[in-house]
Order: sequence, then structure tokens, then C-alpha cells
Amino acid sequence: MKSEPEEWLILGVTPNGRTFRPSDWSERLCGSIASYDNRGRWVYSEHAQPIIHEGQVGVRVKTVLKNSNPGAYKFIMDFACDNQLKVVSRRKVIYLNESAGIPEDALSVRELKLAL
Repeated sequence: MKSEPEEWLILGVTPNGRTFRPSDWSERLCGSIASYDNRGRWVYSEHAQPIIHEGQVGVRVKTVLKNSNPGAYKFIMDFACDNQLKVVSRRKVIYLNESAGIPEDALSVRELKLAL
């Protein structure tokens, strides 16, 4: 039985190795579920935050977001799929839009979409 990781890292790199643009895409994506605190400061959700992972701009998405805000989780994961961004868990690397050459331990696009 395959279990979903606690979080996904969506990295701004496409299957051909190009950097995804615009450069602030991660802040914009996380901003879709950010809010203001009681002092009027912009605060990212604890479930989706912009990151830099091994020199790549990205977004850390906790899978608990799927239960607390399914629409936001689907929006973020669909964004990764639609833009063919690299999605990394602690155990595996997959491209959500890749159909050929998927490693056995990676989720297929169909399995991932069904999980959403």
C-alpha cells in the first residue's frame, strides 16, 4: 500500500531542466491562501509556504491541506501539473504531467489526480 508523504515540495524546474518563470511564482501561489495577521502583516499559511530547496525556488505543501482546504490543495497541485513542475517528497521525485518512464515508486498522474 502506498502512503502519501506529509508534505510535497513543488520546485520551479520543468522536465527539460528549465527554470519556471516568473521568478516570484512561489510567492504568488502561496499568496492564494495567505492572510493578514492582527497587525496587518501578510502571513503565509502553515500548510503552503515558498521555499528554496537545493537552489531551486519552490513551494512546500503539507498534505494536511487536502483535508482542511481541499480546494486550495487541488488548486496548488493542479498548478504544478499544468505547468509540468517537479514534485518531490522525502522518498521520490515525479513530474505530475509525465506519462512515460515513471519510476515504479512514483505516483502516476491518474493515481495522483484520483487522490485529490
